[in-house]
Amino acid sequence: ERHARVESGGYASLKSVTVTERGGFERSDKMESFFLAETLKYLYLLFSDDPALLPLPCFVFNTEAHPLPVLTRGASDGGACVERVVKENIEKLAALHGL
Repeated sequence: ERHARVESGGYASLKSVTVTERGGFERSDKMESFFLAETLKYLYLLFSDDPALLPLPCFVFNTEAHPLPVLTRGASDGGACVERVVKENIEKLAALHGL
């Protein structure tokens, strides 16, 4: 935080973690695409209140935050798993959607 924070607010990337001749770090005014594409998707999916939205017992995320079905005995039961999770959480889902 001490080296990446920008005076106007927010953060910047560091071009290098080595100290420059002036004694500071050289910052880069660039946001990597993976921050929005992957990190925020992970946060949204992991902290969503909707238990039927890609339930964690049924799916695993790869390194690019793409959901992959969990395989049981070499086959996916993704649809059945999601239905099972929905049935287990039917009251929570109804309350979440105002029913």
